[in-house]
Amino acid sequence: MSLFLNLRVVFHRTVSCHKFGNRNELLHRVVTLGLGPNGSRYVHEWYSSLIKKCVLFSRLIARQCNVIAAQRIRRASQIVTLYEKLYGEKVTSKLLNRLGQLMVKNSRGGLSYVILSALMFSWDEHRVTDEQMKSCVNDMVHIEQQGKETTGSDYLQEWEQIINKDHFRLWRKPVPDSHLYLYKVYGTFFDIPPRAFYNVQVDLDYRKKWDQLVIELNVVDKDEKTGSEVIQWITQYPYPMYSRDYVYVRRYMVDTKRNIMVVMSRAVDHPKCPIDSKCVRVSMYQSMMVIRPHKSFDENGFDYVLTYCDDPQSAFPSVTYNWMAKKGVPDFVEKLHVAARDLHKQTGYSSQPQVSSSSIATEQSDYNNSNSLQQKQYY
Repeated sequence: MSLFLNLRVVFHRTVSCHKFGNRNELLHRVVTLGLGPNGSRYVHEWYSSLIKKCVLFSRLIARQCNVIAAQRIRRASQIVTLYEKLYGEKVTSKLLNRLGQLMVKNSRGGLSYVILSALMFSWDEHRVTDEQMKSCVNDMVHIEQQGKETTGSDYLQEWEQIINKDHFRLWRKPVPDSHLYLYKVYGTFFDIPPRAFYNVQVDLDYRKKWDQLVIELNVVDKDEKTGSEVIQWITQYPYPMYSRDYVYVRRYMVDTKRNIMVVMSRAVDHPKCPIDSKCVRVSMYQSMMVIRPHKSFDENGFDYVLTYCDDPQSAFPSVTYNWMAKKGVPDFVEKLHVAARDLHKQTGYSSQPQVSSSSIATEQSDYNNSNSLQQKQYY
């Protein structure tokens, strides 16, 4: 017993008073303190036994935690099932999403933050699907079929035309149960190639250069299956209004078979982007851009269709906001045009883009071989 107490005292003094790089240095210290070779052997046995007991103890704790975790998961599943029966699946899903956002906000930066972020967002529910991309292309086809000089058709009979100029037409229609309008632009540019117009929209780094109102613009998540991305975009608003915070899912593609480009975005909630009191979160946002080259992606000239809706949640009267939107949509398109023209002048020309393949299933067989392009080295 006295030997054990002596070992404990020596061990405590050794560890507390000195820092050793390995166990051999510790054993050497024990020998130098007067216990001799046998004392070193006793310390070695005691040290090994301590490690084994610690490992055994940690396994028992882990097993107990697994049992408790399984019970709580089972109980949580039962509660979710009950709420779905009482309030419906959509209400329950929103409730869980909000709860997850609060938990992520409180645990930001830790391991639980990473785990909760992955669990509370489902790409199966929020990705931009092939059918949605196909719908954008079909919208372009319908408008092309009506003819550039036609002011109305069956396809656009629900839309009100508010601008009718050469190479620029703008329609709008009310969004049900709101004061908002959905806007549709059909226009043409002759002085820039389609690829430049496409690149200024898909490249976030270049957007930060030409758009002086950008405060923050980053990809926060990506779907490996379709290439869809979740993006957070914070843009400056005129003083004294708060900045606007957009969180949206985006997908883009280039179909070389049908000679067309598509960029589609819509608002989404994501656990990695909790609402910030310093900004106003925009919950209603969608944008669909379809680009049709006159000849090729790298030759000047193309038609485009932009369908857009945005609720910045401003305090302006609906009449004032609609006037601003009517003016803002053409201004935004012109900003894209100027940025694309500057990019084309700065970077030159090359017909060899960096292409990664993907497909969108449609009824047309030649559409199955469509390609997805993300060109970081532009020309």
